[in-house]
Amino acid sequence: MVASSDSPAALSFTPRGSGAWSTLGELWTAAELARAGFSWICLDGQHGRWNDASTLTAIALFGSSTPTLVRVRSNDDGLIGRALDAGAAGVIVPMVSSVAAAEAAAGAAQYPPAGHRSWGPLAAGYGQPMTTDASPFLAVMIETADAVAAVDGIAAVAGVNGLFVGPFDLALALGTTVDELLADGVVLRSIAAAARTAGIVAGAFAGTPERGALLRDLGYEFLAVTTEADLIGRGAASALA
Repeated sequence: MVASSDSPAALSFTPRGSGAWSTLGELWTAAELARAGFSWICLDGQHGRWNDASTLTAIALFGSSTPTLVRVRSNDDGLIGRALDAGAAGVIVPMVSSVAAAEAAAGAAQYPPAGHRSWGPLAAGYGQPMTTDASPFLAVMIETADAVAAVDGIAAVAGVNGLFVGPFDLALALGTTVDELLADGVVLRSIAAAARTAGIVAGAFAGTPERGALLRDLGYEFLAVTTEADLIGRGAASALA
């Protein structure tokens, strides 16, 4: 069963501004992040400790009050659909290095006819009216040399709403360091420009407010400016001082 209109579904949420990245997989710590006033938060299911059960619980706890994204473990239909079924505002898909990979992610995130996502929302439950008129936010990660080379085509894929830079992996792939990548700025500006040309948003993992400020100056609109570890470290240093 498909949406009643052939027109593209309206995007339910587009992240902007400063967000927080949650890696610890600890429910109440993430809930404190959600209450802190960030524009959005992201639960990291790839390199963080968030698993299926904790992700579903976290979204049920605070996902309706704070837009919550999930970085899924890989570009996999089941993982993308599972996060969205739970009520995530969107997903961030890692290691998307080609147009074909971007198309696969977009198809997994959208119901037919635009994609091939299966209908079964955990948040609403079965027996509820079927609604397919809101499209979830999908960002694909640009973090390899191949992705940089294909970035214009990736950005143009229907259903891709954002490019999200993983600067640490991108720096490794390009044989440099994160700080050198930021200081040079050429590659990072080109990715942000590709997003602007395609009419989508550019985001990045900064990890600290200082890197966030640099990335914002390079054209990035939504930024993960801190993590729990960063906040705990800053708070501890402040207390010790």
